[in-house]
Amino acid sequence: MECIIICDFDGTITLDDTVNLMADKFSVEDWRKLDEMWISGKYNGSEISQNILDMLDTDEHKLKEFIKNIKIDPYFKEFIEYIKEKVIEFYIVSDGFDFNIETVLEENGIIGLICFSNMLQFEGTKLMGFYPNVNEDCRKCGNCKCNVIKNVNIENKKVIYIGDGHSDKCAAKLGDYIFAKGELAKYLKEEKVNFIHFNNFKDVLSKIKEII
Repeated sequence: MECIIICDFDGTITLDDTVNLMADKFSVEDWRKLDEMWISGKYNGSEISQNILDMLDTDEHKLKEFIKNIKIDPYFKEFIEYIKEKVIEFYIVSDGFDFNIETVLEENGIIGLICFSNMLQFEGTKLMGFYPNVNEDCRKCGNCKCNVIKNVNIENKKVIYIGDGHSDKCAAKLGDYIFAKGELAKYLKEEKVNFIHFNNFKDVLSKIKEII
């Protein structure tokens, strides 16, 4: 079966959300209220994201040293090795930041993955977010995962979607096969959308071997 795999990063590849962890560590204000505003779906996702970044007291070096210690799913590397061996299209599509993704992957010796995410840049202790894939008609997320999927799946292959959170809710529905846990699994169950529950990438790999 010809397919592409679309995979969330924070809380899916990593055991915890890297943006939440860095906000907990470096924020000088209560950032959780802003996160709740974003989850409500009534506010501009990229603006909320930048407001949270404005609360952080850190710099590039301190943040990188912190992010390097964030753990990934213990079975993810085995999963990626299989995907590469089978030459399956694989994309990380995240509403987090490229800096976090690249730091974590590099720390774990994982190279050559294509990622679509928001961008993080530094001006001393000021953190600036850039959102190249925002959907101007929606703006609920900084990185519109639905648009990314439509843009990369030009051959209309079957879509395998893997995710766990709020930013996956719209895009997951574009999946022909949906792997979900956490908030995403709860949402899909409420919406009566079929999905495959997973705990880790060992579960995902086992099922994908059956699918393809």
